[in-house]
Amino acid sequence: MIDKRRRRQPKPSADADAGEIESLYQELLRAFYQAGDRRRARSVAKLLEKALASHSEWNGSIRFHEIQSLMAELRGDWREAIEHRHVEIRRILELHCLTRTTPSWEFVERQYGANDVSDRLDLLAILYDNAGDLERAIETLHESRQYCEAQQISFDGQDLLDEFEAMQKKTTNGSSAAAAKRLADSNRARYRKAKSGGARITR
Repeated sequence: MIDKRRRRQPKPSADADAGEIESLYQELLRAFYQAGDRRRARSVAKLLEKALASHSEWNGSIRFHEIQSLMAELRGDWREAIEHRHVEIRRILELHCLTRTTPSWEFVERQYGANDVSDRLDLLAILYDNAGDLERAIETLHESRQYCEAQQISFDGQDLLDEFEAMQKKTTNGSSAAAAKRLADSNRARYRKAKSGGARITR
């Protein structure tokens, strides 16, 4: 963590700034997704928000929108979380288009490859479901599956898609829908834990 006491000291490097933000982001993932400790997650989110505010060069970056989506999700602001996740996905795809035939592609693919795009689409589907738009959640998972097929990679969201479609079929039966909802909530929690382990930092 960068020492913020008021004393004369060398200006921290960009790498140090990135390290501070990355450390806080990883702690937020652990607290919110893995441990389910919302109190700790909110505390870390405040520190992360201050760190981002101090480094305007992050604004508009892929990582910025990824972080903002997570913090909005923590607040229960599904609309904002969805908007930021959409922008994050779009920026990754734009980056792919710009670099796929360049010498930079190998580096870019290591940071944000096809699997990362699919992961983000699956997480976006969860946000749509949390926002009460089950139909859009299912559509997004189908989009993720089609993307995986086009990229010739495995689709990890099939269990989630099956549960969402089961929920959709049972909406006419209140008790069955409630049971399906509880099961899907459990699956989402497990899915987020699995997805939170592979985050990497790229601006």
